[in-house]
Amino acid sequence: MDLVYVSERKLYGRLGMRPSAVQQSMQASLKVPPLIEVSGSRSWERTAEPITAHALVEKAQRIIERRFAPVPFTTRNLQVNQWVSFDLDMAQVAVHEDSGAPPEDVALFVGQVPAGTAGQPRDLGLMLCGSVQHLRTQVCAHGRMGSDTTWLHDLILEVERREESGMNVIPEFLNDLMPHRRREVLIEDAAFGVHGWIQRQYPPSTRGRLRGHAIVLMDIDRPQWVHRLVVATPLYVEAAHEPVAQARRRILPRIGRRARTP
Repeated sequence: MDLVYVSERKLYGRLGMRPSAVQQSMQASLKVPPLIEVSGSRSWERTAEPITAHALVEKAQRIIERRFAPVPFTTRNLQVNQWVSFDLDMAQVAVHEDSGAPPEDVALFVGQVPAGTAGQPRDLGLMLCGSVQHLRTQVCAHGRMGSDTTWLHDLILEVERREESGMNVIPEFLNDLMPHRRREVLIEDAAFGVHGWIQRQYPPSTRGRLRGHAIVLMDIDRPQWVHRLVVATPLYVEAAHEPVAQARRRILPRIGRRARTP
């Protein structure tokens, strides 16, 4: 398992996990003249060896499946704060606020599955949004997030800030998180805009298979949009490596078609 992204704060806060500790104690006695003996004991916790990120994620996976019953991100009518799982080819980029300057502070993972996947009536996009502080591998820096996306940029970092402060519930209405409220259609428009340009900039041949668990921020599924879009904040993202035989099956048909081209 190759970890690409993991928010340890989110895992600890959301799952109630704590670093393991062992308890130690000490007892002592003291004789005070003439005949009184005073005894006492003291105990404390000593933090054990820090748990590795891989072990933390493996433990988190078991807890998530047992306690939260996550559903595939393709499930219809997802709600804010709902747990989802994902496994698909995704592009990875790091960006900064539209009018700001580097360094990039937001990490984005973008993918899409075609209509018919898991019974979807139309194409379905997935965009995972988090902080670059949780990246475990280097991703492509793409510069500005895009025009009219400041609200979305600030929302992503506000969700991360709340997690750092121990606030692990996302309000049903995302406008409640931000001092400058926006109409819902403008919020959706910004999300579709960011997802769209990453889709165009990074074709399927440049992507890798990624999987993990995330928490839903938005499920945008309105008739006016050409496809449905799920926006979520990831707990962790790991690379899913295909067996060699399976990878060859995906490549060979393309080679065969090229060979028949005059």
